[in-house]
Parts: sequence; C-alpha cells; structure tokens
Amino acid sequence: MHPSVFLRLFATLLFAALSTAARAGEIGPGIRAPEAAGVVINGPPNAKVSTLQGRVLVVEFWASWCGPCIESMPRLDALRREVQAQGLGDRFEILAVGLDKRLEDARRFLQARPVSYPVVVDTVGIASRNYGVWRLPATFLVDANGHINQIYHGYGPTFGDDLRMRVFALLRAPEANAQASESTGNP
Repeated sequence: MHPSVFLRLFATLLFAALSTAARAGEIGPGIRAPEAAGVVINGPPNAKVSTLQGRVLVVEFWASWCGPCIESMPRLDALRREVQAQGLGDRFEILAVGLDKRLEDARRFLQARPVSYPVVVDTVGIASRNYGVWRLPATFLVDANGHINQIYHGYGPTFGDDLRMRVFALLRAPEANAQASESTGNP
C-alpha cells in the first residue's frame, strides 16, 4: 500500500472514531434528549421521544440477546405500574428502544416477557448512535422539560431503587407539577 493511501485511510478512520466519540460525549445530564424512534411493536403507533415530551420519561435501549435486559425490563414495568397506582401515570412513561436487526427477534422476546409500556425497534441504529449507547441496557432518565437527568449503563443491584427514587423526585418537583398543570389546564 502506498504511504499516501495509508495516511488517507488512517486519517479517515481516525476522524470517524473521533466523531463518534465526540457525539457520544455530547450525551450527558442537562443535555436535551435526542429523538428515539423506530418500528412500534408495542404501544401507540406514534411512540417516540418527541411525542412523549412533557412527561418524565425513561428511555431504555435493549436487545433480545441482552441478558441483563431480561431483568431490567420487568423492573421498569413494575415501576410504571407503581407510578400509575399513585395517580401520576399521565406525567410518566417508559419508551424501550430495541436494537435488534430483525423485528421477529424483538417480537419473540416481548412475547416471552411482555411489558405494558411502548416499545420500538430501531433496526438501523440511528437512536443508539444519537444516544452514544455502548452497553446494554442503557437507560436514560429524561425530565419533563426534555433534558437528560441521569444515565445508567448496564444493570446492577442498585439500578431499580435508584431509578425509582429519581423518577419520583422528578415527578414531585415543583417545576414538574407546575408544568403538568399548565399543559393540562389544571390549577
């Protein structure tokens, strides 16, 4: 290989790697949550981040081949039921974004482990790139104003309790209550 071809190839690969790293580095607490959408396999036909805006939102990236997702998804479903039981369901939602390349794999996973929240499959990987996902499950807690509040990479023993505490703190925050009143017209 000619040295100039090698240098051009090396520069291209380096630029691509740095661009990806820079993009992933843009995601963090305080940053506006990017769009996440895909083929809806559970929930309303327009389920995506932008249509769920104005609510406290958990965006979880998962895949049918992800072992920890088997534990995480039912935990999220239980959290959703608890929020609804406390009368706060209209101000909270979960959006699961599957990364399977084949819809059949994601559907089979959900048939074995059904959940009540919206699930989309991003077969082309746009959402996972926008969120800088590098490990599964990857969970993003988004406040009612659309900004990322907390990011969890992976699933561990403290995940569920920590997420639950943060969700209820956001739901009970004075700003969230004021925004919910404004958006629903309630005093």
